[in-house]
Formats: sequence, C-alpha cells, structure tokens
Amino acid sequence: MNALEIRGLTVTVPGGRRVVDGLSLRVPAGAIVALAGRSGSGKSLTARSVVRLHGPRVRVTGSVLLGDGDRTVDAMRLGARELRRIRGRRVGYAFQDAAAALNPVITIGRHLTETVRAHGGTGARGTGARGTGARGQGARGPGAAALERCGLDPARVWDARPYELSGGQIQRAALALATVLDPDLLVADEVTTALDPVTQAAVLDTLRAEAAANGRAVLLITHDLAVAGRWADEIAVLAEGRVVEQGPSGEVLAAPQHPFTRELVEAARRDAPFAAGAPGPGREVVRAAHGTRRVLRGRGRTTLALDGAGLDVRAGESVAVVGRSGSGKSTLAGVLAGLDRPDAGTVLAGGRDVWEMSERDRRAVRRAAGLVFQDALASFDPRYTVERVVAEALDGSAGAADRAARVAAVLDRVGLDPSLAARRPATLSGGERQRVALARALASGPELLLADEPTTGLDVLARERILGLLAELRREEGLAVVFVTHDLRAARRVADRVVVLAGGRVAEELPASALGSAGHPETRTLWAATPAAGG
Repeated sequence: MNALEIRGLTVTVPGGRRVVDGLSLRVPAGAIVALAGRSGSGKSLTARSVVRLHGPRVRVTGSVLLGDGDRTVDAMRLGARELRRIRGRRVGYAFQDAAAALNPVITIGRHLTETVRAHGGTGARGTGARGTGARGQGARGPGAAALERCGLDPARVWDARPYELSGGQIQRAALALATVLDPDLLVADEVTTALDPVTQAAVLDTLRAEAAANGRAVLLITHDLAVAGRWADEIAVLAEGRVVEQGPSGEVLAAPQHPFTRELVEAARRDAPFAAGAPGPGREVVRAAHGTRRVLRGRGRTTLALDGAGLDVRAGESVAVVGRSGSGKSTLAGVLAGLDRPDAGTVLAGGRDVWEMSERDRRAVRRAAGLVFQDALASFDPRYTVERVVAEALDGSAGAADRAARVAAVLDRVGLDPSLAARRPATLSGGERQRVALARALASGPELLLADEPTTGLDVLARERILGLLAELRREEGLAVVFVTHDLRAARRVADRVVVLAGGRVAEELPASALGSAGHPETRTLWAATPAAGG
C-alpha cells in the first residue's frame, strides 16, 4: 500500500514556466523514498504539492493521493478545513529553510505546544510545559520526546527562541515540530542540510527506525546522493519536471539507467582534490585569530561559543573549519571577519589588532573579507532584487550600465543565469540563493573569502562547480578561503588543511589529505559518520 501516490503533477510558476511537468511518484507505507535532482528542478515544489502549500499565483494540476485511515483522499480536491486536519496529523512537513519556517519571537517549546493544541492534543501539560516554560514535569511530554529523538536536550532548548540556536539546532527543532503528532507521512525537505555528519546520521537513523517500527512513510527531498544511498529504500531522480528513474537505492547508484542519473552518480563519486596548489610557507598571514573566547548571552542563557580557538590564514590558502553543530564554527568565522568582538584573545589583519584600529580602518578590514552566510535568504533584504543584492558589494562610483554588467558577470561566474538578476531571492531555490550569496561575496574582489557552508543546499553538479570555482579563485587571484563546512569529503577536496572544532576549542589541525587517518577521536567520529556515494 502506498502512503503517497502522485499522478501527473504539473506545477506552473508565475511567468508561465512549468517547473514540474507530468510527474508521477509513489511512496510505499513504511518506506523512505529520496527525491533527488538539480537545484531548482522542482523538488521542493513537488514536496509542497503534497499538502498544497503553494502561493495563490502558482498553478497546480494532477492528483496527490494520501492514506487517511481506511480511505484514500486526493489532497488536490480537499477543502480548507479538511486540509488543516490532514496537515500535521496525517502529513508532517519539515521545511528546507528551518529558520524562516519558525516564528522568531516565540520559544521552541511554544511552537510544539501550539501544534499539539491545534490538532486536539493534550495541550501545554501534555507537551510538558506550563505556558512557554519547561518546569515541573516539563520535558516529559510528546514535545520533549520529539526534541530528544532529534538529538536536542529539551532542558536547554525548550525556552530558547530560534535565533538563539545554531543552524543545526534550528533544523532539528523544525524536524521535531514536524513529527510531534506522529504523522503517517513525513515530507522532509533537505532536513539534514545544516547538520554535521554525526547529528545527520543520528537523525536519519531515527527517521528510518520510526518508519520501520510505525509504518511511517518518508519523502526525503535531498541533493545528496550519498545520504539517499545510505538511508533511503528507494531513489527517484527528477529531471526536466519528471521522475526519469525510480528504484531501490543500491540499484540506482550501482547501475543508473538514465543519462542524467549517470551524470549525478559520477559527480557524487568524485573524490580527487582540486589542484589549487598550496601556498608556500613564506606567504603573508592575511587574517589570524589567537586564543579567542566568545560568550553568547541572552535572557538568562549563556553559551560558551569559543574557548581559546584560533587559526592563521595565509594568502592563497584554503582552510576548512569543521565540527559538530554548535561547536563554534560560524562564531569563529564572524570573529575572523571583524564582525564579532571576542571577549578575550586577539584578531589580526595584516599583522595589526583589528580591535585596536580606528573604526575607519576596521571597516576597510571588513570590506577585504567576502562573506557567505549560512542562512543565505536571511542575509538578503527581501525587498531587493538579485541585482541589487549583488550590487551592494560593488564600488558605489560605478554607473548603472557598468554595475549591471558586473553583476551579470559575477552571476555567470557562480553558475547562475544573469536573467535571474531581475528576480527576488525569495523566488529562487535554496541552491540558487546560496550561489547569489557567493556572487555578492566575490563582487568586491576580496583578499579573503569567509564561506559559511557555501555548498549547503546544492546538488552534486552545482557543488562541483562551486568547489572548482573556489580553487580557480585561489589559483588565479591568490584568494584566501576559510571554508566552514560539515561536509568532510568536500573539505578534503578543496582545503589545504583542516581545523576541527569541538566545544569551542581546536581539537585537531591536520592536512586535508590526512582526514581519513586522523588521530583525534572527534575527527575520526566525524569522518566515519560522513556518507559516501560509493564506487
């Protein structure tokens, strides 16, 4: 029996472009089916069709058949009241952009409480909370249990607001919210994109175990064939708006039939480092952090994000910073950029202490570093077009025609069609937004690129292009790169050396080529948990 069956689905976006064109897909009860394809190919639009979460200007036709107790219903023909009953209770939905999906002004505990109440659950007491707190019998209800299943400590995150959590923690909280009502079908749209490999493995192991034990089906939207191969029962490959191949994961990866599937699998198996050439020992240090300590405070909560961490970055060098979610990776990037002042330690640019400089000189230091933020969409002004977002980083003296030409050139360099310049970032796919963020970071010609998860959300083909571009920039322009990532295999391919963080400290620093034979237990754990597409 199928928990979900999609027949002849078409999705047409404003402007008349048909992104999904006659797609058919089945998800058996108790099975995990991964839907893979290029960024922007319609994976998320297909996922949203399951519970009709499109905007009013998006046209959708076809059938979406869902199991509802002893009967089958077509979600395309349900009224608003019936849809509300289906959403959450029968179908759980975990969004790709978890931070944007959560309300920033209410706590994680209240998100869970309100969800249970809305569907006739046991209310605040049943979810382990009075009001928005987690006191008394607090973390014992279904909300706390959902958090624990997703690797979060209810006592630490129940009273936290989304912006107080790391990217990985937000993603896990959103996944807990999607499964708190124990739905028959979970639509998981890139839910492990922001997770480190250890947490990713724990979350997906949980999803798989629950699917087998409770008969829950999972539609796993993913750009990562290695993830699909390890955790999905079946893989469906999306190309040109249709599923061009679907079958058992092992068979699809071992013997892909469709040319596009073969292209994806070949790209996923590439493991050779990009030949950028490591800088010589005499290269100057363009940015350094020594003994940095950073404490994050908010509403009675304190988090020691950095505890003596530091690194030196030389001109033309690529340094990968890896570690679990919440280990301090993004905080260290912010400190190196001169955006966050450490509570202790020093940050050096050109041999000078950044925080002993004048404000004018400090602004120049910041301009010399191109930034790619982990949450690309949140870093853009939603009122701006892509052209204006990228043009922000250009010299203000450029004329309109010159500015438009330079924006088009940098968009093309990161693999985007320059015609996207007229669109707003919210209308782009997650992978396209990430490339816009990279284009903005490169537009000013920086000496240092601080890239916080720059390949997050990208399919394997787009990832290859971005990693190759980073290597090319280093080779041709002497650009130094700090590559913050949870993907250790990407780190090994693009970095000269790797800095492993754990609990705000540097656990190990080693050549990227030595990741597979690391000495520190933390590095070995991260490497063992990182999936590979196989060969």
